[in-house]
This record gives sequence, structure tokens and C-alpha cells, in this order.
Amino acid sequence: MDVGIMRRDGRTDPFFDGAAADRLVIRRCERCDRWYAPDHGGCSGCGDEELSWAEATGEATLVTWAVKHGRPAGDGTAPPPAHLALVELAEGPWLHARLDGVNASALREGLPLRASFVHPDEGESYLLFRPA
Repeated sequence: MDVGIMRRDGRTDPFFDGAAADRLVIRRCERCDRWYAPDHGGCSGCGDEELSWAEATGEATLVTWAVKHGRPAGDGTAPPPAHLALVELAEGPWLHARLDGVNASALREGLPLRASFVHPDEGESYLLFRPA
């Protein structure tokens, strides 16, 4: 499944800079040491509105998933299914991402995953997860 061309919006530059360097960078509240998804704006724990950017381990577990089946082309061949997931990072936040290198029959809640990055010819590098 083609995800299209990813473009940064200015708010998440550190996330995309990290992805380009094969590093998962997410938001963190330094005051109370809570971690958040890259698009999060403030800390729900202490109310701090200034979250920093910090490198996460890239370790995650599968929470749930969906399978998107592509439509067959004119010759009757269908693209491979895409596995879309909700994962929980070791640091706590949940992220939506694609899964890669998975066998549908092996998917299960709690499956250990590891962050991986795709570096397309055009657009930004992006995150996906593979079995650990």
C-alpha cells in the first residue's frame, strides 16, 4: 500500500529529522517525565505547555490492528494487504502506524514490535513497526 508523499508541517520537524536518521523522537514533559505522541501539545499530568523532544527506544507492543485489502487491478492481481496498527511505545504513548514484515496469522495483542523507518525518494522519511 502506498502511503503517498509525507510532508512536514513545521510543528513536527524534530520527529521527521529523527525519522531521517532512523531515530524515533517523540514529545516528553521534563517536569513530570511523561511521554507523548509527536503531535501532542501539552502535558496532561502537570499542565506544562512546553514539551521537549526526546529519543524513544523504538520498542512497542501491538494493541490492535486492521487489515486493508487493496482493490484488484485490471489484470485481476491485487496488491498485498496493508496492516494498520495502534501500538503502545515502551515509554507509554500510543501511536498509529503501519506494520511491515508481519504474517497476519501471527498478529496478536501484545506482540513485541520495533520501530523501523522508510526513506522514500520524495517526501519525508516515515515510521512503521516490524516484529521484534
